[in-house]
Amino acid sequence: MAKILLIDDEQMMHVLFADVAIGLGHQFDAAGSLSEGWAKAEAGGHDVVFLDVLLPDGNGIEELPRFKGLPSMPEIIVITSYGDSSGAAQVLQQGGWEYLTKPLTVDKIEQSVRDVITYREHNVARSGGGIRPSGIIGTSPQLIQCLAKIDEAARMDVTAMIFGETGTGKELFAKAVHENSSRASRPFVTLDCASLSPTLIGSQLFGHVRGAFTGADRSRDGVITQANGGTLFMDEIGELPLEMQASFLRVLETGRYRPVGGQKELESDFRLVAATNKDLEEMARLGLFRSDLLYRLRGVTVTLPPLRERMEDLEPLTRYYVEQACGETGGCDKDISDEFWATLRAYSWPGNVRELKHAARRALAAAQDGPVIYSRHLPTQIRIKAAQQNIGEGDVVPWSGVVSAPIDAFPSLKDYRDKAEREYVEMVLARVDGNISQAAEVGGVSRGYLYELLKKHGMKR
Repeated sequence: MAKILLIDDEQMMHVLFADVAIGLGHQFDAAGSLSEGWAKAEAGGHDVVFLDVLLPDGNGIEELPRFKGLPSMPEIIVITSYGDSSGAAQVLQQGGWEYLTKPLTVDKIEQSVRDVITYREHNVARSGGGIRPSGIIGTSPQLIQCLAKIDEAARMDVTAMIFGETGTGKELFAKAVHENSSRASRPFVTLDCASLSPTLIGSQLFGHVRGAFTGADRSRDGVITQANGGTLFMDEIGELPLEMQASFLRVLETGRYRPVGGQKELESDFRLVAATNKDLEEMARLGLFRSDLLYRLRGVTVTLPPLRERMEDLEPLTRYYVEQACGETGGCDKDISDEFWATLRAYSWPGNVRELKHAARRALAAAQDGPVIYSRHLPTQIRIKAAQQNIGEGDVVPWSGVVSAPIDAFPSLKDYRDKAEREYVEMVLARVDGNISQAAEVGGVSRGYLYELLKKHGMKR
């Protein structure tokens, strides 16, 4: 028996779904708003959540990652009266199971329930249990969703494609795929396509025989040979030269290749995990990347979120890197100041987790023998950017009456900034009718950071 939750403000939908779910022998819950649905989902351990888009207190699609990140890892089926292609794409990209348009028939609901329950019964090993490699830190819905995709990729011996900005940890996730796959005991071979030598790229990929070119005094294996039986991780595959892409595509299709200067074809049974920070579809449209190779790379795709979109993971990540550095230097015991955390949260982290790691290690080193790590121990550029973002590049909302107030009634700078910050957020949210995505765009911040501000000031979403 599965547990099914419907979040929809139409009472007739509650009646319809209850009849279907109970008729199929499952347990059923219903909620009329996001807040009520979240309360039931947190306590319920549901297998399936049917989530309406337009709800009294928000947009269901925007909350999909949060529901997807629950401990029970429910499958999310989005339902809407106003279906569109962009909404469908957003749902599927965020890990949703299906995007259904009302009106819904009993047959369609029954089919969706049967399909998703059958899938879950045959995929017992859910992400977050088996896959939690060292170095992948955090509990944000976005990260949990990525771990679910990594789990899926590890259980399938097909090409995996990892998309993500620079510094999001693509190689770390690629290793997670390998270490949790049936090839874990075999080699994990890495090739950085951005550093390939134009004159030696064929040798680096396919290897060469002795005398194949000037300086080839002995035969050498390429990465395709080295990865035989294991996993080949090609980082920044968008940098693979166009003239080499056809040859590499043939290797993916046939498993056969010929070393440079060789007479015989060899075979290699490897599993490819590729990664890039580029838009390969746009590159293919411009003729900079082969579309047939792009199609071949689409086995399982994983999109890693930038750090600014999972700011709830910032503190555990920072503590992990500080403790890691302390262990390397023989141990240390330092407190971390509140203003250090405030500075970290105010910064947008364009270099993502990699930048945070180096900033945390640098702050620890700068603190030396002091008992506390302060924001002044962070790199100066981070402190400058964080300060500018905190005060909106100098544009502070006036606090009415403060200029004429007695000198002893002046607020502290922190209180002044906090009040201005709250008033700004209230003003923007009122202007966009509470739409979080629009408010974040207007304010020039991520949705994750905006949620942090709402939490900081005790404001309802």
